[in-house]
Amino acid sequence: MNLKNKTVLITGGNSGLGFAIAKELVKKNSKIIILGKDKKGVEMARKKLNSPLISTIVCDLRDYKDIQKKLKNIRHLDILINNAGVWLEGQLQNNKFLDIANVININLTGLICITKIILPIMLKKNHGIIFNISSTSGINPKTNQSIYIASKYGVTGFTKSLQKDLENTNIKVFGFYPGGMKTNLFNKTNSKKDVSNFMDPQQIAKIIVFILQRPQSVNMDHVVINRSKVNKVN
Repeated sequence: MNLKNKTVLITGGNSGLGFAIAKELVKKNSKIIILGKDKKGVEMARKKLNSPLISTIVCDLRDYKDIQKKLKNIRHLDILINNAGVWLEGQLQNNKFLDIANVININLTGLICITKIILPIMLKKNHGIIFNISSTSGINPKTNQSIYIASKYGVTGFTKSLQKDLENTNIKVFGFYPGGMKTNLFNKTNSKKDVSNFMDPQQIAKIIVFILQRPQSVNMDHVVINRSKVNKVN
């Protein structure tokens, strides 16, 4: 797909990987809608991107009524990038109920609700791309992060099922599964995870834009990006 003048909605587009994707799409002259829950952060991202093709939506993905209200004026969308996500680690018995609900509502339920609102718009024109960003945690279980993994496995299952539902249309659904990246995802929860060897989100964003531009004849329905293992020498 030629991305020039294509309208792209990026959830969580004000920081981390979402912002990196927006930066790459600015170079392609795409019309970008940044969606985030923090008004100050969304506005700061818009200013940093410094493009007349940027618009913003402040929306809480935990509130489906807010999602409906904020997205009701969208009449056309070429690409939906479901990127927003939050982190939670620790043993299940130690996780707080509110933190569990927060992760599931943002990482999974909010993603589904936004897709539900956007899908009829794409179906009407029989055109569009739904790009769901999960995680390697959505295909490989790991210790000490059962709730986060549950949310990402949910995204994986939703993506695969939606692909089946839409296989006879011109709407393409992608599943993207990156390993750890150097973003604020872990810092926001005071995680002690060492991110020094994690991947650069800007490089991952370049890969995503490459996938979005791929020819129709190239099948890249599910893409897994693992970070290189670094062997420590004592």
